[in-house]
Amino acid sequence: MLDGLDAVEWRGLEVLDQGRSGAEVPKVLRRIGRADATTRREAVERAYGDLQDLLVPTGRVTDASTAALPFLVELALDPDTVARPDLIDLLAQLARGGAAGEGAGEGDPGWPVAWQRQWPRLRGLLGDADPVTRRTALRLVADRTADLLERWRAEEDRSVRLTLLLALGEAAAAEDPAGGPAAEVRAVLDGVRDGEDRVLRVAAVMAAAPVDPQAPLRAVPMLLELLTDPALAPEFEALPWYTLDCEYPYDRNDVAGWVVRLLGRDPAVAASFVAGLAAAGAEDRTADAGLRRCALDEGWRLLVDRPGAAPALLPVAAGMLADPDDDVRYKAVHLLAVLGRRAAPYADRLAALLDDPGESEFFDGTVGDLAAWALTRIGDPRALPGLVERLVAPYRDMQGRGYCTGDPRRPDVVDVLRPLRAHAALLLPAVREALRDEVARKGWLIGELREVLRAWGEDPLLPGEEAPYPPAWQPPPMDAGRAEAAVRELAAGGERYGDFHTALASLTGHGRRPAPAVRAALVALRDADRRLSPYHDYRAFLGDEEIRPAIEAVLALP
Repeated sequence: MLDGLDAVEWRGLEVLDQGRSGAEVPKVLRRIGRADATTRREAVERAYGDLQDLLVPTGRVTDASTAALPFLVELALDPDTVARPDLIDLLAQLARGGAAGEGAGEGDPGWPVAWQRQWPRLRGLLGDADPVTRRTALRLVADRTADLLERWRAEEDRSVRLTLLLALGEAAAAEDPAGGPAAEVRAVLDGVRDGEDRVLRVAAVMAAAPVDPQAPLRAVPMLLELLTDPALAPEFEALPWYTLDCEYPYDRNDVAGWVVRLLGRDPAVAASFVAGLAAAGAEDRTADAGLRRCALDEGWRLLVDRPGAAPALLPVAAGMLADPDDDVRYKAVHLLAVLGRRAAPYADRLAALLDDPGESEFFDGTVGDLAAWALTRIGDPRALPGLVERLVAPYRDMQGRGYCTGDPRRPDVVDVLRPLRAHAALLLPAVREALRDEVARKGWLIGELREVLRAWGEDPLLPGEEAPYPPAWQPPPMDAGRAEAAVRELAAGGERYGDFHTALASLTGHGRRPAPAVRAALVALRDADRRLSPYHDYRAFLGDEEIRPAIEAVLALP
């Protein structure tokens, strides 16, 4: 099968990794060709990784890729090739790189002819006997609506049909809406949406979104019914939801999250859908903790960007404070905590959780830790006894902390304590004791605790310390013209929130009402349903709470 490898002068060919030689290409191809079911998985993965480094382009193909193409096709067509879908995916990447290079006048000029010569053979993979191979081969025709439609008419395997539906919607979005292919795709999607296969009905709605963004909004009742039906849940698990650009399949909760994001065009509808997921997950007939976790996860993602979702999501989270699942309680309390004083009606329920040891599977801290933070955000003093020790104790044996900036998490110590200046008399001894302990151990909370003391108007140094503690850097004030320009820039879609905050302080300091266009921009920002912060974790809420009063102060200038 690879007999012709020695006839190619590989050594003089260019590969993508400049530190390697084209002479390595035939060696890697032979390693893949020799692999079988007894070959160690690590060896196979290493061979494909080497092939990727040598041949797969970031924006162009080289002459080594062109020379390797016939041998790659031979391996892809051989049903005995190990990890054949990985090879087909590599060919799809080569095709995209070749197309990009051809359009830009870059890459190997021999590639287009070589690809066209091999295409009739590659196209046969769409009808391969193996469903996984057929599904992977769809990546070769992802932008060819006619080819996808032809495959749809012949395909019988449900898993491949599901991926085909999703691919058809994406491909049709690039077609002329009035043209034949797009119209035929819409007809296919409409037929499946109204058909008897309930899982594919959901997929048809999702597939229609690129062509018709309103399709998910119209289908909300059906989507909620099908995604929360306990009898249908096993089918979602058994039928893998592969998209062409995702290595791992979606499960039912992933699909539900996908729906929420599509519904985000109307945050009220999206929040209502999340509430429906939560209600269904709490029913005795389902007892579905996974669905309740999904509802809170999607509610959080919605809320971190859309303040207007709070009224609908607040009772959803409050209704899960007594949930038997630790992860559900953790996420529910976290959601109430970021909402601050809005959660005041649930203060008693939060106080009852102060000693709750429940933990989330992926996030640090306990339910009780978050309940204490939620109470401080409300202004409830029941969280204050032992608060400082609760906050610093987990870090005594840690050298650092890892987290994802888009997820719920326990807040940093400084962010909990800094707003509590009104309670400094009660908390100050514990803060100073914690600082002494951190200094003695050279712990990593020293800076945070000093920042707390400074925010409270206290000396950030311990008795006997002489080296001055440097003041926090403050950006210099802006002149009126620059400050007004910073406001207009953020209102136009900019993301320089630090400059914006400085601009607001500067405009207030100047004491003059800004120009009408600037006032209009500030009113639009204030009234928009968007979180005014660059962050996507709890700090988004803290930053938003600081910026909004600053906007009001500027608007109130005489």
